[in-house]
Amino acid sequence: ERRSLRRINGGSREEFKKMQKVMVFPSTFGKFSKEPERLLTEAGIEFTRFSKAGMTEDEVIQRLQGYDGVILGLEPMSERVMHACPQLKVVSRVGVGMDNVDVKAAGELGVKVYNTPGANANAVADYAFGMMLDLARSISVANRDVKRGEWNKYTGYPVWGAALGIIGLGAIGKGMARRAKGFNMRVLAYDVYWDEAFMAEYGVEKASLDEIYDQADFITLHTALTEETRNMISTEQLKRMKNTAFLINCARGGLVDEDALADALRTGEIAGVGIDAFCDEPPTGSPLLEMDCVIAAPHIAGSSIDGINTMARMSAQNCIKGLQEVRN
Repeated sequence: ERRSLRRINGGSREEFKKMQKVMVFPSTFGKFSKEPERLLTEAGIEFTRFSKAGMTEDEVIQRLQGYDGVILGLEPMSERVMHACPQLKVVSRVGVGMDNVDVKAAGELGVKVYNTPGANANAVADYAFGMMLDLARSISVANRDVKRGEWNKYTGYPVWGAALGIIGLGAIGKGMARRAKGFNMRVLAYDVYWDEAFMAEYGVEKASLDEIYDQADFITLHTALTEETRNMISTEQLKRMKNTAFLINCARGGLVDEDALADALRTGEIAGVGIDAFCDEPPTGSPLLEMDCVIAAPHIAGSSIDGINTMARMSAQNCIKGLQEVRN
């Protein structure tokens, strides 16, 4: 019934063949390369750009009226939004995470949904490993002090030969394992699906979550946000970690219970944390921002030039593919 309603509201098949309009929300689309825009143009697609941080569902609905496709960033794509945009046939997400897209509703409404897995894997792995080094040696804190005219000495933690726990051994997690090998680290990993050949090549140990919490000196999260993984790191898990352990989250904010994390840092249950993904962004008023043992970043781990270009190109290609399939 929903599909029939959308088909009627969206016009006849012949009318749809003439519709080739795409809304582009991410400000990074085509920022460093014109190739993504060229791909859309050469495919006969008319595109409009509009970027605004923190768009509401009502604003997205207003902007998408009359558009067949959308290249999406972090804007909400709920069932309500898609149902209120009957002409919309393709959602092409720039990035891997899909927690702002109701994929189930999209399937019921006949909307094709795409993302860009692996496009910024190296960029995120670089950033997460950089956070790990910073946490271990207080690089950003010492930099801040010296610029303030303070000359404070910090005793660092070893990275060479330490144990790294990777939760989520996908493209980014594998990137972390490759980098860790160059630092002679012991690498433990947890995933639902195992790439045995990769693990053998890089000496990655298959571990349970509890084994990672108990043994790792650094724990890095690279898993999707689902109902099963929401708040997967909370009081119990933090208590299991070494008091010299560091946690790095460059995945999704909802993976970590931030109240429990703040308590654990105050009591010294863990040594520090690097956070590129918060539950609320920006994390205004968060007690985590007041702690020297916290490195905070504005969700930019994937924002390298190569990563941005690859995501934009893949999202344009996905959008074109989806519209062509619908038209045919």
